[in-house]
Amino acid sequence: MAERRRRAVGCLTILLVLAIIVCGVGVFADRALANVVEKRLNTAVADNLRNNGTPAAKTDVQVVGFPFITQLLSGDFDGGDVHLTTVKTPEATIDKVDLKLRDVTIPQDVLRGAQPHDITAKTVTGTGQLSVGEIARRFDLKGLKLQSAGSAVRASLPIEVPVVGTVDVSADVTPKLDGNQLTFDVANVSAAGVDVPNSVVRQLTNQFAKPVELALPFAVKLDRVSASNGTLTVYGSAADVPVVK
Repeated sequence: MAERRRRAVGCLTILLVLAIIVCGVGVFADRALANVVEKRLNTAVADNLRNNGTPAAKTDVQVVGFPFITQLLSGDFDGGDVHLTTVKTPEATIDKVDLKLRDVTIPQDVLRGAQPHDITAKTVTGTGQLSVGEIARRFDLKGLKLQSAGSAVRASLPIEVPVVGTVDVSADVTPKLDGNQLTFDVANVSAAGVDVPNSVVRQLTNQFAKPVELALPFAVKLDRVSASNGTLTVYGSAADVPVVK
């Protein structure tokens, strides 16, 4: 009896080891297939951005979901995460873009090796980060400096004040979005030892009200902006997005 019990335990141990090995091989193979698709998507996304006039210095695509092979067979994928650095747009340089593409469809001929085409994502959500220095470059205000100050941005610049002459003026400018256009509300205008004339306040208010156009890749519509640690972060989303046409 004891001998049969030892044999049974031994058989179960062998079966368990074999199951672990098979699962390990399966996971390895699944990950290998995912890596192949990631490389192809990475190239396709980089080419698409370049062709649309918004090239990125670095593109990194990571597919999500497991097992990947079942997605591969159907052509319908859970999605992928796209990480971009130094995205050049006609309006500004965006330091970092992170996008989540979900419910992605890839044609079967592309999976078999054809040139990427008609790759779509049901939803895209993402963020873009750009330095306040990049924003300062967009405004026509000589000597403007912007520093993050909590949820606002502290602006300082030399301004000519009647009678007094040139003084350094500071103000809190809070970013806001109107569609994909970034503007700033101006408050707490001050200058050391000088009463700031209303004309200077109006000048600053009007200058910061001039919109700065921003755009994330894949027609993401911006809906929120925040400021922190010298960086502006914009948030947005899109639906039924052609990732590669």
